[in-house]
Amino acid sequence: MAKSPFAKRDEQYELSRRALIKWTVAAGAALGVSRSRIFDILEGSAGSGVAYAAAANPTTRSVHIVAGNGGLAWFQLLWPQVDVAMAANPNFAWHKPGEASIIPGTFKPLAMGPDTPFATLPAARQMTGFLCGNNETHTGQPVSTTLLNGNNVHAIAAVLQSSNPSVIPAITVGQTSLGTAPGAPVAAQVGGADEAVGLFNSAASRAGGLLAMSTHASLYKAQYDAFAQLNRAAGRSTQKKSYGTASGAAGFLGTNLAAKLALQPEDLTLYGIDGTTRNNVRNIATMLIFAVKAFKMGLTNSVVLPAMNDDPHGAFADGSVNSVPGQLKKVFDGFMTHLSNTTDDVTLTTLADDIVFTIAGDTTKNPLDRNGWPDGTPGNTNMMFVYGGGHLKTGWFGRVLANGNVEGFDANGAATAYNGANTARLALASVAYAIAKRDERLISPFANGITISGKLGNPKDQ
Repeated sequence: MAKSPFAKRDEQYELSRRALIKWTVAAGAALGVSRSRIFDILEGSAGSGVAYAAAANPTTRSVHIVAGNGGLAWFQLLWPQVDVAMAANPNFAWHKPGEASIIPGTFKPLAMGPDTPFATLPAARQMTGFLCGNNETHTGQPVSTTLLNGNNVHAIAAVLQSSNPSVIPAITVGQTSLGTAPGAPVAAQVGGADEAVGLFNSAASRAGGLLAMSTHASLYKAQYDAFAQLNRAAGRSTQKKSYGTASGAAGFLGTNLAAKLALQPEDLTLYGIDGTTRNNVRNIATMLIFAVKAFKMGLTNSVVLPAMNDDPHGAFADGSVNSVPGQLKKVFDGFMTHLSNTTDDVTLTTLADDIVFTIAGDTTKNPLDRNGWPDGTPGNTNMMFVYGGGHLKTGWFGRVLANGNVEGFDANGAATAYNGANTARLALASVAYAIAKRDERLISPFANGITISGKLGNPKDQ
């Protein structure tokens, strides 16, 4: 279809605006003007819209939690199936029968209990639940809730985020994997939070290193920047990003960031971690703490981490359901508070306004049977929990009914017969849509014609 004159005009305006932003940022850098001052100048000369476009990352940061070996079951105690929670049935696998309520204002119904995180967030910032994919009991790397048309959603996120400057584009932890997608970077693999911090412990900047003295580090960075500015290739659109990344790396070599990323006692307090916290819950918290600190400094765009991996068949029998969900609530509430109280060093916005995170895994176990909490799920279903940062419609798409029947959802978000593959495609395209900040054009190479705007996601102009 031919573009209308108005569409052509708007496209040309966007190109002109991008050119203005690039020129102003480049000129400001050459003159030694701080980035925040550049945004002030742009706002005064070209308006707040242009200034915002210059400051904002075009895509969000993301955290992807992969709960394996039955560990996903814990999370359906935080955000339960509505019919299960509201039934108040003491035989169902929800640990607070009779204490459920419906969160007001969400697009689809969303139930909460005493251990549900984010209870005080606005309805538009609540969780989105997707009944999608298939039961994949006892695996640490599920595929039915990670692969979108053959591409891993973690890798898709990294591709979408490639326009956001970072030192290490993505970090994977333990058994997790970035997977593959066209154009995806190579992730840094670490064993845990301490190793992740170690990625930014510059040997050159440590005692005895070549750049240990601050004067040496500054001189090294200045020399590289001078070289880049003298090299004509540095100004080419095809080379500019590479030189910008290298300039950041040159500065990083002389800066030991490990101290800024290291876990502090006050961090653990914020996330509710103490001597009674289970190690697998603590491990989630320490990686989330690292992620917030790394996002703040623009060091990475995405973190993929494992969770729980404890196959909790006996959780109701041994009373673990009375402690673990509450510990997880403290961790996620601490995470949101940390994000809300942290300003991005680059965009100068709070990280809570620039984050998407997902929770997926192998099996939720049967939400209708607490006796031994069986691995089998009604209709062979699986679930994904998504914090869409306001970009997605909130509440549950698809549901497990109290009588054991299940419902799926179609491309319009309406109830239909359950199909694990179809619902997974829609859920994963929705995750990509949220990370792309509602830009359907960005996700089109992966979504293969799926439309999220106005259906599962909020429209771009909203």
